[in-house]
Amino acid sequence: MSEHTKDRIARWLEGCREGNRRAQHKLFKHFYSPMFRLCMRYAGSTDEAEDMLNEGFLKVFSNLDKYENTGSFESWMKRVMINSALDYRRKYSPKVELTDLEEVSDSVAIGYDVNAAVANLSSEAIVSLVQHLPQMTRTVFNLFVMDGLSHAEIAQQLNISEGTSAWHVNAARTRLKNEIVKLNNE
Repeated sequence: MSEHTKDRIARWLEGCREGNRRAQHKLFKHFYSPMFRLCMRYAGSTDEAEDMLNEGFLKVFSNLDKYENTGSFESWMKRVMINSALDYRRKYSPKVELTDLEEVSDSVAIGYDVNAAVANLSSEAIVSLVQHLPQMTRTVFNLFVMDGLSHAEIAQQLNISEGTSAWHVNAARTRLKNEIVKLNNE
């Protein structure tokens, strides 16, 4: 990020802290796309992602006093958005989720080059595949693979065991591989 962009963001943040709606709009507009993509990883639909995004931005604007101008604002905002997406999941999702173990345990064709198959998919297709994972599996997969949390951190965040976290990541990988194989064999 250029120094000019950092300076603009710093000015917008100051304006936001003063209640300036124009500064809020500029900050929202600047970070809309990357934060929407982040929310899409946790959402089951575009509508859900938009709800997560709106709730996340409300939390960002109402908690700007907690950002101490140390480190990257975008990293801080990303953490707020992830927490907001997880809060949304807890609030609007059923408590019990069942996964079809036969579906998860299907084996991927031996010798199949999944990396080459992934290279043939659009980013929209990949996001769609991830969105079709069972909700808890999708959430754990995103936290581990995309956001770099450890199984211990995920376990604490979602109130599950580390083993359950690892199981969800492996289940997601297996299911995604199977779906990629199916797509490329059609």
